[in-house]
Amino acid sequence: MFSRLIKSILICAVIALAGCTGVHLESNRPNPTGFEAYEGRLNLPIGVSFGPDGRLWRVVTDKRHAYVDYSTDMGKTFSTPAVVNADSQTMKTSGENRPDISVDRSGRVYVIYPAEGRQELAVFFSVSADDGRSFSAPVPISDKAAQSNSLQARLRLNPSGRAYVFWHDERDRVDWRQPGNAIYYTKIDGPANTKFTAWKAADSLCECCRLAVDFDAQGQPVVLARFIYPGGVRDHGLITTDGKDWASWRVSFDEWRIEACPEHGPALSIDENDRYHMAWFTQGNARQGLFYANSSDHGRHFSRPMPFGDMKKLPSHPDVIGVGGRIVLAWKEFDGLKGQIMVMQSKDGGETWSQARPVAQSSGESDYPFLLSRGQAIFLSWNSLMEGYRLIPID
Repeated sequence: MFSRLIKSILICAVIALAGCTGVHLESNRPNPTGFEAYEGRLNLPIGVSFGPDGRLWRVVTDKRHAYVDYSTDMGKTFSTPAVVNADSQTMKTSGENRPDISVDRSGRVYVIYPAEGRQELAVFFSVSADDGRSFSAPVPISDKAAQSNSLQARLRLNPSGRAYVFWHDERDRVDWRQPGNAIYYTKIDGPANTKFTAWKAADSLCECCRLAVDFDAQGQPVVLARFIYPGGVRDHGLITTDGKDWASWRVSFDEWRIEACPEHGPALSIDENDRYHMAWFTQGNARQGLFYANSSDHGRHFSRPMPFGDMKKLPSHPDVIGVGGRIVLAWKEFDGLKGQIMVMQSKDGGETWSQARPVAQSSGESDYPFLLSRGQAIFLSWNSLMEGYRLIPID
């Protein structure tokens, strides 16, 4: 048991080094990005999203501020950044604790970012009602941010344009010898909303793994997260709602028993046919590595987990997206010299797959890969120290 624990911790440490998301990005990057005029160092983990007019919006943090800019040429150049928080804050950005951004159909730009508040960790919210030129004074998204840590939030818009924020919350922890956070969430209605009501969605979450969020055919949120199950097993569960009550059930059975933080959240995408696609990392007794599965019955049953990635190259941090009948997987590999982003595709709902192929690489520190769409087009979003930000179409 002890040897397996040490092995798991070492594996997680190696993968964390391969990801290198705690480092900072120098401002003198070779490609025009809009930040050349800013002194200081920018964090590699960023948030990106397409707006309704096709512009690519981005939120970036340095040690003390969050900035928002946009691109009209698919990420080649960006506008002059707008500062979100006029007052300096201590940012808490990391690979799993990231800023996020979304733009609704009215053009309102919603931003969240992690920073120190009354507690060591808090998630702050701000909104722009003037096309990203200025932002409201940031406020904590949690109604208990003064009493307990909130972290690892995800900001998402449902199909009707309502903004949801889900986050890890420590307010219910009584015995700190026992691991596990709760998930809380809130809904945001318009730019004037600055006092948020928080509701609990689930308990017993692995406290170091970010959440994955998408919406079902009824526009209700679906969350995929790493739970702590009896016996210290850290496997994944789905969390769903009918609009009133929440339910959760286990969907991965890898039997990963570890008394440490994997820092390795899952990925979830629900396609136009209401088919669920999930990807995740595990070092369990049943299976190890990266895996993909899909469900055609709203997540009640999933297909047999499909392994992907080259185990000799430490495959990690997968993302998945389903658009227009295509399913795309992206993940990071590391050969000891460079990080490489690999992709593979399915055109039949995840039943058969193309061969994996590399689409980007970097010999320096880099962020995790993320997939996003504009219409039927799918893109890889990746930020790296040496090459800067890249938006790569996946053909």
